[in-house]
Amino acid sequence: MALSALAPAFERSRKTVLRKSTQAVLRLVPELRPVPGEQASDRTFYGVIAAILIAGLLGLLGINILLGNDAVRIRELKLEAIAINEEREAALREVATLSTSETLAERAISLGMVPSGTPQFVDISIANEVANKEANKP
Repeated sequence: MALSALAPAFERSRKTVLRKSTQAVLRLVPELRPVPGEQASDRTFYGVIAAILIAGLLGLLGINILLGNDAVRIRELKLEAIAINEEREAALREVATLSTSETLAERAISLGMVPSGTPQFVDISIANEVANKEANKP
């Protein structure tokens, strides 16, 4: 038996399955017609839409208020950072003026220190030799 002989039967069964499946799907959806004698009301629909709109507007208002508060706080923090930087620069300028050689010399003299005329350096190699000779003495 050839498969080509079964082709028309498959085509008919496919059409039958498609027709019955669409009918089954349509049976799942209820009829959306108003009951005779009653009129459909749009009041509920408009109420839901109005409630969603009001909730959205209140949400936007709340977000806007929070963002405004944050903007004020950021501005205050920026001003505080500027003030701290100015204080830091003033302290650095004061340290720079106090650490100049003239200022250090004046403070040393006021403490009773005497300036050195000629600098003298310690030769460590000679000190090591003397220490070794003293260590080797019996």
